[in-house]
Amino acid sequence: MAAAPRRGGARAARGGARKPAAERDAHPAAECERLAQGLKNGLPPIVILRGEEAWYQGRGLGLVLQTAHAAGMEVCRHDAQDPDYEPRRLLDDLATGALFGGARCVVLQSAERVVVERASKASPAVREAMLARLAARAEGTLVLVADKLTSTHALVKAAVEAGGLIIGCRRLWDSPPPWNPDPRLAEVVQWLSARAREREVRLTPDQAAYVVAATGNDLAALDEQLQRLRAGGGASLHEVVGWESGASPYDVAEHMLLGRAPRALAGIETLFRGGAAQRDGSRVLDSAGITMQLAGALSAKLRESVVGARAIAGGVDPGQAAAAAGVQGPPQALTAFRQRMIARDLDTWTRMLHELAVVERRARTSAGTDATEFAHLALRWRLEANAGGASANAGGQRNTGRRR
Repeated sequence: MAAAPRRGGARAARGGARKPAAERDAHPAAECERLAQGLKNGLPPIVILRGEEAWYQGRGLGLVLQTAHAAGMEVCRHDAQDPDYEPRRLLDDLATGALFGGARCVVLQSAERVVVERASKASPAVREAMLARLAARAEGTLVLVADKLTSTHALVKAAVEAGGLIIGCRRLWDSPPPWNPDPRLAEVVQWLSARAREREVRLTPDQAAYVVAATGNDLAALDEQLQRLRAGGGASLHEVVGWESGASPYDVAEHMLLGRAPRALAGIETLFRGGAAQRDGSRVLDSAGITMQLAGALSAKLRESVVGARAIAGGVDPGQAAAAAGVQGPPQALTAFRQRMIARDLDTWTRMLHELAVVERRARTSAGTDATEFAHLALRWRLEANAGGASANAGGQRNTGRRR
């Protein structure tokens, strides 16, 4: 299987469901504004930019470096992903003062590759040197840029005690809120609309939703699309913005099993045109690999559904049925399982598993399988708009899972 370079932004990397607003991290735009306000008082002993959105990481780091240069600080930059990265040089910068007096701003990007436990042989020494610098209240500033650094990490705790700034740079949600499925309400679509206004690019909400669907939720890539649109002259949106996005096989499988034919068909097309998004942000591009992953996701979810529906038919509640089916993971996995149990009955799930088996057998022959086979399944499994309303199935009663 061929994997494309990481573009970032695969929904699979963080699950398809949204947390309630009260449980979500602050919007990274608000976090960067908080950073800008904090820097008006000068640089703190430490700034941590944590989260996986590189665009906001870059914006936050730019604010810090601008403040450091204005203060006449010596900036020492290190990136753990750089082939030329040397722990010894980083340790020297942490332990010594600026060459020409004044303070030093030491920046470490991709910090989780160094400071996380067992990340490398040098990580204990680097981590201890940073902690010692903070404890000694050394002059200057330490800046860590990390995709993943938990609140329980020693450096995060030390940053709080030292009065540092911890700024969240989470990815924006590319799915709309569950209470309003309008794709124009997704955070990343709203970000693109606002960014288009900043760059004086005329873009309607519908057009912004299309650009996000075609590009993915990589903010840097979306910013590039706006640049192309500005330079596009009289060309149409579809001529300027080519389809580059990938999709998650697990999200597509869920749409298929819940009978959401329009979203399932769009997801299948995106998978086979743009690739299957992986949890690390890369994409599988070859048709055989996409077929294997989508069929595997469908098979796993169908087997869960058969076991769960059988348990519910025996009189247990959905929570017990989920445990019997081995449903694990984040809360949205249990929510999706409950939705499936409401949507269809045991006989229907069993039939669907047999229908998938036919497609899987065909995939192993010389004839192979393509997007058409999965599109046929999505249409065969579609549900009427009110078919999911038979919530009595969650208590063990039958839902016929009617089809159009």
